[in-house]
Amino acid sequence: MKKTLTLAILIAGTLTALTSCSEKAKLAQSITGSWSGQSERVETPNQPTTTTVTRIYTFVTDENSSTGGTFEATADFSVESGTKLLPAGTQPIAVTVNGRATISGRWEAIDDDEIMISYDNNTLKVTVDPQEVVLEYNIASQTSKPIQEDIKPDIAKAVERLITAEMRHNVFTGTKFDDIKIKGTLMSCEINKKDYTFHRDL
Repeated sequence: MKKTLTLAILIAGTLTALTSCSEKAKLAQSITGSWSGQSERVETPNQPTTTTVTRIYTFVTDENSSTGGTFEATADFSVESGTKLLPAGTQPIAVTVNGRATISGRWEAIDDDEIMISYDNNTLKVTVDPQEVVLEYNIASQTSKPIQEDIKPDIAKAVERLITAEMRHNVFTGTKFDDIKIKGTLMSCEINKKDYTFHRDL
């Protein structure tokens, strides 16, 4: 009787493990691909800027694993500021800078609605094209275009330095995508206790 009971427990445990593995593999298969989020404002305490980002996550499954693999995260961003980002003595009254930040890492499905992710901070890269710097002038200003073009590279470099810290501490954070629900081309989940919606990039 004792042997029969032990065997039944072992079988039940094996079936539970197989079911769990199957559910994790199912989530991994569903989430594989590229997902784009909605534009969101990033909180930047003590910074003279307003930053908005659009997140894109691309999940790739390892060849030797059915439940995890590598990912790349992208954040297309826009930074708006007053004159504090501008070189002294210039005439613009505001600046808008657009750019992109990327980072890679690994992910693993750990439940039927949850994945764990780990960012490799050594891969974080922020790029700003000086041509994506938009300067706003007072309508009465007579400042010439060549001067505008001359200061754009300096502004781009300043924003790259500023936004790198923001991305590391305010965007590319959190180790868990929780409560994942995928319906058609939409995915909802919770990251850092905040709800997000992504659509699959076809």
